[in-house]
Amino acid sequence: MFELLEKIILAGVGLANLTKEKAEALVETLIEKGQVQAKDKKAVLNRLLKGAEQLDRDLEKKIKEISLNIVKNSQKQIDALHNKLAKLSKDLEAEKEKSKQSKPSAAKAKTKKKKG
Repeated sequence: MFELLEKIILAGVGLANLTKEKAEALVETLIEKGQVQAKDKKAVLNRLLKGAEQLDRDLEKKIKEISLNIVKNSQKQIDALHNKLAKLSKDLEAEKEKSKQSKPSAAKAKTKKKKG
């Protein structure tokens, strides 16, 4: 899961670096290569920037979703550990009580043997 999060963050950084100037340079390169007509420059640039904005929103949404899942899973693990600790603590207290109750009996048995 952390690898996916890392990839998403890196993709977001890449999108954030797509400034208007870089987008314009990219469109200019496409025009020079003949892949885009000069008359379509503005429309292509707008689509490119809108697409980057949409990807940015989608990325932010996905990061929030993944973060929430990590927090939920972490909380479940914490709760499970807390329950185990509480059970162990209860078991330890029960063993201490058993030990206290058996000590007087053992002491009496030793005393009887010494007298006899």
